[in-house]
Amino acid sequence: MKKLIIFLIICLFSISSVGCSYSVYAKKEKKEKKVKTEIIAHRGADDRAPEETMSAFKLAVKDKADFLEMDLRETKDKKLVLMHDPTLNRTTNGKGDVSRFTLKQLKKLDAGSWFNRKYKNERIITLEELINRYGSNTKYFIETRRVNNKLKMEEPLVKLLNKKGLIKKKKVVIQSYSAMSLQKIHKLNKSVPLVQLTLFKSKKEFTDKKLKEWKKYAMGIGVDSKLVDKKLIDKMHKNNLKLYVFFLNDKKEKSEQKRVINAGADGVFTNYITYTKSLTKSSK
Repeated sequence: MKKLIIFLIICLFSISSVGCSYSVYAKKEKKEKKVKTEIIAHRGADDRAPEETMSAFKLAVKDKADFLEMDLRETKDKKLVLMHDPTLNRTTNGKGDVSRFTLKQLKKLDAGSWFNRKYKNERIITLEELINRYGSNTKYFIETRRVNNKLKMEEPLVKLLNKKGLIKKKKVVIQSYSAMSLQKIHKLNKSVPLVQLTLFKSKKEFTDKKLKEWKKYAMGIGVDSKLVDKKLIDKMHKNNLKLYVFFLNDKKEKSEQKRVINAGADGVFTNYITYTKSLTKSSK
């Protein structure tokens, strides 16, 4: 009888140990589950078509990027056009500040030949034209900025996004280096997800005070890849902030992408959509 009792105790202990081990393992598995890194097409598919043009965005949509990324500039007649630079010089056959021209004047420019002759007469497009083409069939990652150091584009932008139903359908994220721009958007519509872009040179600058300040209006931050590692990503996640990565060093972008995706970045602004997709698949 005594031997039977000892045997039963041993069995119960073994079952309990296995159960505990499984429970710990399951929790660990849940904790270590990889973040799905979102593919954000930087200025469209700008490796194969002139940046921020309809052709570049068309390729990005075809490649099934999670987001189309774009920069806003305001014209003389207050239209929101898609262009990164403040001037026309680099990506069109025009010269001068975008803000000095009306949309009608800008539409006469060639925005494609600089990239490749086959894109001759590609036109500058407005944000509304892009939305009219793709609607809610894709998502938009839109960068705002101050115009002549003033907050001008926020109200017309939110009005347009509301009109097209993109905020309600959760099809848009707005990003900016300007905290003032994001704060104004947050006051206009608290439902818009916002990302604070940063140009910090050191990880020490991501202080608890700074994170607390960002969390008042933003759901995430944008960081140069050279500062990104698992420790920084974990710090952001513990503070309920997502981390999106951009690449200031073009030559190292591909190798850096692999590193930050494996570290658990929430999204990457990629200039190589198909390459990034291969990385996100292999990291699952």
